[in-house]
Parts: sequence; structure tokens; C-alpha cells
Amino acid sequence: GYNCSFADWRDRSFPFQSTRLVVLRSTWDYDLHHREIMAWLKRLAAHSILKNSWELVQWNSDKRYLKDLSARGIDCVPTYYIEEGADQLTRSSFAEILQSFSHKTSKVVVVKPSIGLSTFGVKKFDLSTSAGQDSALEHINQLARDYCVMVQPFLAEVETYGERALAFIDGEFSHAIRKTAFQHLAVAGEAGEAQVQATAEEIAFGYKTLAALNEKPLYARVDIIPDGNGSLRLLELELIEPSLFLKLANGASAKMADAVEACLN
Repeated sequence: GYNCSFADWRDRSFPFQSTRLVVLRSTWDYDLHHREIMAWLKRLAAHSILKNSWELVQWNSDKRYLKDLSARGIDCVPTYYIEEGADQLTRSSFAEILQSFSHKTSKVVVVKPSIGLSTFGVKKFDLSTSAGQDSALEHINQLARDYCVMVQPFLAEVETYGERALAFIDGEFSHAIRKTAFQHLAVAGEAGEAQVQATAEEIAFGYKTLAALNEKPLYARVDIIPDGNGSLRLLELELIEPSLFLKLANGASAKMADAVEACLN
């Protein structure tokens, strides 16, 4: 009984100003137009219900949110941040970064921009060779011209146990998906994902992560991985546009529809 539409955020002919509820679901270009879309969402939230909320979206659009979550007691993948426009990284300063990682696999690192989605700007480097170190430094310094850059130790469990994506709808755990490593943007279910049974420990980790937020999101995806040392680590907390893999879990679409409807009541 609701009048529902799909709309592009760039479509200025769409009557967003008279829309009661806007649910962000596939804003796959927000990283390329970050300032523009954040300003647009702020204006939108002034007259419509936005889910997730403007405050959550703004915070979650830059992966430096991992700093905040770490400070709130969430075990995140160890991350070193190189701010946008910083001095060029040298071999010696890069060595100091690597020494800050206690993880046994810190000779293999992942480099990514703090604002990005899918595999945009994400590269893995083997630093056991001079060529690998040079390639990593070149990529970091190039990214740092325009972005805050994140350097993380590569966790081999991503390719063995597999990243676990835990979907939460209206604050409640719904289902879990095993994702493939370094997954490119693709239709949900067509990049090697599969539904799995999350462990009680993984589900508890997801609830703890959501409890660290200032408000309950309509939807969330908590992406986690074991670190090889007996602990779970948060890779990303997706609150803006994650695939929730609804088609892969029986009943998940109905849960999402009910949660969306509840936003209007």
C-alpha cells in the first residue's frame, strides 16, 4: 500500500523534498563524489527520514571510523593512517610503520584509501622483496595526494577461513555470508559468496560492535575475520550501502521490508 520508487541521488527531477523515507541501498559512487553526496544527504535529512541516519552515514563514509571503534573497545584489524597530503613516505618511515604491527604476517600488507568501496585503490603487497616495498611505497604516496591512506597487515585467514559478513536488520542478527577475498563490485551472489552458519562468538562480536554506536541502524553489515591468534577482528562496519545478500537467506527480505515499514510508524 506504499508508493515506493527507486531513484538516483543525482536525479534532480525526483521529488525527494516530498519523500517521507529514503533508504540508501546502492550508492556505489559516493566515494568518487564524497563531499557532494554528503552535502546532499544533509539537506535531505532536514525534511525526510534518512536510513541509515545522516550522522551514521557521515561517520561511516570514512574508514577512519575504525579509530573510534578501537577506542570504544572493538578489536579492529590493526591500521596505520597516513593523512592526505602528508610528506612522501620513505623506506625508513615505512619500516617504522611495519614495526608497529605485532601481527606475524606484517610482511604482507594491504593498502587502501580511507574513503572508498569495493576494491577501489585496494592493493596487497609482499614486502619481502625490494620490488614489493618499492611498489607499496609508490602506491601509498600516490594515494596520499588525494586520500587518507590505510596500511594494514594482511590476514591470511581472509583466503582460508574467509571473511564473514554478518547482516543485522533493525539491530537483530539475520544471517551470515562468507565473502571471497578482494571481491570486485558484482551482483550479490555472483562473486563467490555463500551463506554460512555464524558461530556464537561471531554473532556476539557483531552485537558488541553495534552496541558501540550512538544509535541503532536500520541495517548493518559487520565484516569480521579471525586473526590467526585466537581473536576476531573487525574489517569493516558497513552502514551506508552494503549488499545484505537478502536473496541468499530465506526470510531476510521480509525482515528488511518489516524494518523499513516500522520506520514510518
